Amino acid sequence: MANVTDTAFRRLISEIAKPSVMWTEFVSCEALTHDPDSRRRMMTTLKYAEQERPVVAQLFGSKPEQFYESAMIVRDLGFDGIDINMGCPETNVNSQGSGAALILQPDLAVDIVAACKRGAGNLPVSIKTRIGFHHIDYTDWILRLLGTDPEVLTIHGRTRDEMSKVPAHWDVIGEVVALAKLVGSPALILGNGDVKSLG
Repeated sequence: MANVTDTAFRRLISEIAKPSVMWTEFVSCEALTHDPDSRRRMMTTLKYAEQERPVVAQLFGSKPEQFYESAMIVRDLGFDGIDINMGCPETNVNSQGSGAALILQPDLAVDIVAACKRGAGNLPVSIKTRIGFHHIDYTDWILRLLGTDPEVLTIHGRTRDEMSKVPAHWDVIGEVVALAKLVGSPALILGNGDVKSLG
C-alpha cells in the first residue's frame, strides 16, 4: 500500500507477527526506467531487509517495455517475486492507463504480463486486480489474466468505481475462485478487501 508498507513498516511487522509474504509499496515502471533522478527515488521504495523475506516488489505502469526493464531491475535486486498492480482505482494512476484502467485494455494487460515475465527470469509473477471497472463484470477479464499463468491472482472485491466506498463483494471473490477451478488454473487466488480482523 502506497505510503504505508515501506521497509520500516515491513520490518516492524516481521518482528511482531511474521507474515507468509510481504509486498513493497507499488513502484512506477515509468519512473524506474525513465531517468537517473526518478530511478533513484524509486530505488528507495525498493529497499528491503533480509528479515522481510519473502518480499515481492509491486509494479504499476502501462508500457510493456517498461515492465520488461523494471522486472530485470527487480530480479537483479534479489526480490522473491513481482506483483503487477492492475487494481489501483486512483484517478492519477488510471489516467496514465495504469492500475485498474488496464481492466479496460485486456490485450495490453496480457502483453504487460508477458513482458514482465520475460524480464523476471525465474521469479514468480503475480497480479492484483478488481472485479470490474464501472460495474461487476469479471468473467472475460479474469479468464484473460488466468491465461497468462500468474503464480497468484489477488482479487480486490470491488469495482474501480466503487473504490472503497462499499463493502467488498466476497461472494464474487468466491465466484472467481470457482471460475479458476473450472478452467483448471493452478494460480492461487487471494481475496482482498475489508480484512479487519487479525484473529
